[in-house]
Amino acid sequence: MNTVCRQGIYNREGDIAFYEVMLQDRKTGAYPKGFDYLKATSISIDVLTEMGPRKVGKGKLVFVNVPAIFLEASMFDLLPPQYVGIELVENKRLSNILLDAIQDLVRQGFKFCIDDFGFEKVDYLPLLNKCHFVKIDLKNNPYDREELKEVINILKTLKKGIIAKNVETEKDYQMAYEMGFEYFQGIYLSPPTLLRDARTIAFLKSTVLQVYDAIKSKDIKKVVTAVERDVGVTYKLLKFVNSAYFPRLKQIGSVEDAVIYLGLENIAKFTIVLAISEMFIEDEEKDLWKRALFRASLCEKLAEMNLKDVKYKAYLVGLLSLSWEIFRQKPEELARDLALDKDIVEAYENSFSPLGSILTLVDFLEDRRNKEAIESVAKKMGVKPEKVSDILSQALAEAETFAV
Repeated sequence: MNTVCRQGIYNREGDIAFYEVMLQDRKTGAYPKGFDYLKATSISIDVLTEMGPRKVGKGKLVFVNVPAIFLEASMFDLLPPQYVGIELVENKRLSNILLDAIQDLVRQGFKFCIDDFGFEKVDYLPLLNKCHFVKIDLKNNPYDREELKEVINILKTLKKGIIAKNVETEKDYQMAYEMGFEYFQGIYLSPPTLLRDARTIAFLKSTVLQVYDAIKSKDIKKVVTAVERDVGVTYKLLKFVNSAYFPRLKQIGSVEDAVIYLGLENIAKFTIVLAISEMFIEDEEKDLWKRALFRASLCEKLAEMNLKDVKYKAYLVGLLSLSWEIFRQKPEELARDLALDKDIVEAYENSFSPLGSILTLVDFLEDRRNKEAIESVAKKMGVKPEKVSDILSQALAEAETFAV
């Protein structure tokens, strides 16, 4: 099992100056052997998106390990530079495109760190004037003690923040401190702590393709339709809207509200992060996704009878009503966390509220899809049983179109 961890980086006064977010193999405590850097970055960003970089870093800068190709894709346009720093790893693809991308991100306010720095690595030198920090591995560098002191002095002259990596013992710390390192990272000061397992909220592979096609045709309605049919992507999108990346919306009443607010450009970047992360649902989760889609459709159709002005809110009420089973979070807590409309929050807390009463009928019909249940619901709604039977069939049919 791989996990996303956070580790403090300390200053000379012994206080945490920054954090680094990293992927680790839970058993070995090391970076997962053979794991693709690009996918690791997308997983870390996925966790930052869901948890919020300010919360992860406790208000301090959080460095994320990033391969060159990720920067060339301009993905960091989505992240707040006041809370997220970029630690460049795997620099084999150094190019003018990469240097231009870094320069653009520096202009936006991002702080850069070069991992495993050494003057003997000629590919690093063009990056040096663009970065703010460098890391030097105490256990694995080509310098003797005097040479390392000279390297540190040169870097200080260039006004680079210098981080000692792999500080594992008191002796390591004392040596690094005496040599003039400004920052220190390693298990002697604090081991990495678990943020969450690397398998975050799952979603349908087909959703990514559908959203991508809708973006190409610049069709907002198609984007909305694709997103709202997938409870996992809906959750991630709403979480994204309420992250530090964007000014907080007062309330969200529908997926359409969120999509229009973000715009196609940000939706496109969000979709690329999804595609790279490949957090696709497992077979055992498919029934839950189908149930969520069924409940969303049925909730919307029942609301359309007598509560047409809130039918889009009703769809979200139904879609997220299984949040405990899917996300391990109570629906009312999830609704507040995602800054959903007060009517949606109330639906989960009060079964006598307009949308709450609709959700109660959905529960009833899902449990008992028989003639007596249909007649009972029809009586409460003031319609003929045939009408309820028809919308029940439509909701079931929509759920059956669920595709992976």
